[in-house]
Amino acid sequence: MSEGAPHSRDFSLTNRTQHSEGRVMEAVTDLDRLIERRSRQSGEQRPEEVMYADSVRRYHARRQEEIRAEWCAYHQQQAARHRRNLQALVEHHETRAASLQAPDGRKPT
Repeated sequence: MSEGAPHSRDFSLTNRTQHSEGRVMEAVTDLDRLIERRSRQSGEQRPEEVMYADSVRRYHARRQEEIRAEWCAYHQQQAARHRRNLQALVEHHETRAASLQAPDGRKPT
């Protein structure tokens, strides 16, 4: 049984080491929670949060500018289409009115 004594002593040392490591990890976790809680209470944003918020603002500003430019192009193109269509419509009505002014209903020359 003398062989078992050192072995049991090693086991006891391993148990204590694992227990100590567990306590250290628990303390680190508690410390992380404390830091997070104080960070939230202080109202200060972490640098990553600030950079993310700036990135989101830049994205939205760029997207709004793209949308504005697309609407501008749409309205300019729509105005050109109306101008062409309305010009053709005006010409049609002028021709029809002129033909109705002629006594025989023909287009005047």
